[in-house]
Amino acid sequence: MEQRDTPGSPEGVRKLVESTAGKAGARLVSRLAFAAGVTVILANLFLIALYALLGLQGGSPEGGTLLGSAFHVAGSASDLVGSLATAFMIPAALFLGGRLPRRWAVRLTQAAGLTAMALLSIGGPLLVLGALAFDVQTPIAIGAWIILSLWLLLVNRWLRLSNALPYRLARFGELVGAGFLAGYAVVGLGLLLPWMSWPQLVVFGVGVLVGLPAYLGIPVWFVLLGRHIRVSVG
Repeated sequence: MEQRDTPGSPEGVRKLVESTAGKAGARLVSRLAFAAGVTVILANLFLIALYALLGLQGGSPEGGTLLGSAFHVAGSASDLVGSLATAFMIPAALFLGGRLPRRWAVRLTQAAGLTAMALLSIGGPLLVLGALAFDVQTPIAIGAWIILSLWLLLVNRWLRLSNALPYRLARFGELVGAGFLAGYAVVGLGLLLPWMSWPQLVVFGVGVLVGLPAYLGIPVWFVLLGRHIRVSVG
């Protein structure tokens, strides 16, 4: 009688090939998730340099000067590297999608998250090339980041409840998503107050205190996700 699961049988060979291909794919996703985290951090460093250079020029960058040129280079680098980071997030999101429950709410959240990542991935290059105006790209990016933070919150919650991710990693992802959303909500409430009034500045400050740590936690979560996937596949 044929033993279908032995290494030499057709079934055994198929399972071996699938297992090998699956591990190779998981290792690639692990590297891309790690790259997503690192490139977000790098984009943030360029953004810090951008504002530092802006401060050195009294809030008004001057063309034709060394500081002015450095300001524009830092801005372009932040946009391009940030877009590259969100492009690296897409394979990780697809990988996690295979471990999510099969429900319409999950499919809708996954589609919204992937769309947000795609918009952020193309927004930077279009802005740098001048094909998209800053006034147009900014609200699109803000909306995409809000959707991405909601994706982080819900996906990590579902993965935690189904034990598809370690509790601490999934819980951290939930807190990052919720914190970033809360920061946006507080800043949004501040926009209802008189412009640049003390109450508005206080509300803005609270929003930054809530949202900034969560934003800085996003690349950390992707690095930890990449590490978890790598350890899991061996």
